[in-house]
Amino acid sequence: MSHIKLKDLISKEGHISKYNPARAFAPTVDEGVADDDMAAAEKMKNDLLGVYDDIDDAVGTINKKLSSFNSPGLRVAFLDGIKAGAKNSQKWNHKAAESKLEDYFDR
Repeated sequence: MSHIKLKDLISKEGHISKYNPARAFAPTVDEGVADDDMAAAEKMKNDLLGVYDDIDDAVGTINKKLSSFNSPGLRVAFLDGIKAGAKNSQKWNHKAAESKLEDYFDR
């Protein structure tokens, strides 16, 4: 960890230097790791966007194969399952998603 001295925070002209005083003593994130993660995320972007296409296709299939009387219920159950699976943003809960959809069929 690099240390910043108080004199480094003020330029010769008496202005705050390029260092941000609010973060001067905060732990730093290794920018190399952050850059690597962003590059990996960029590579996954199209696959992740494709999942939205899959969801759109599934909703379209529900609308096409069921009557306007029954399609809203299955559509809501399907989308509620996705919400239930994503409720904890740290981890996908596949079981919760399936359970919501199963509830629709168990009624």
